Amino acid sequence: MKPNDRSWQKLIAFLAIITIASSLACAAVLAGFTVAVAGSESSQIPADQSGSADPLQTFTGMVTDKHCGSRHMDSEHNAADCVRMCVRNGSRYKIVDGDKNYELAGNLSQIDQFAGQRVALTGVLDGGTIKVNSVSGDPNSK
Repeated sequence: MKPNDRSWQKLIAFLAIITIASSLACAAVLAGFTVAVAGSESSQIPADQSGSADPLQTFTGMVTDKHCGSRHMDSEHNAADCVRMCVRNGSRYKIVDGDKNYELAGNLSQIDQFAGQRVALTGVLDGGTIKVNSVSGDPNSK
């Protein structure tokens, strides 16, 4: 073998080692960047998914349904039975207080206990819907 042949072999080996080393370095930097971006995205959970970012509010009013609203047309049933019947037929619960009314979402069996009654409830207002946390009879009702 001639001395020139060895220098080519050494040059090729050197370039291969440099290429591999730089590829590994780039991969490590890219992996670190990916971890940093993923970590910052997971700490920024939208408010509707975290549950604790939105403040709980208290609302008072009459639990009714979207179909009947504050006036129940069915004279054969009381307000509670009318609300329950409408909800079974596809209507949605809502709370009405004067000109304010909001749809109710959450534990329907908990809301159903207070159908047709004046209540105080806590929840998170999201647009026109309250995501109900708890419901109790309104202490101010007569």
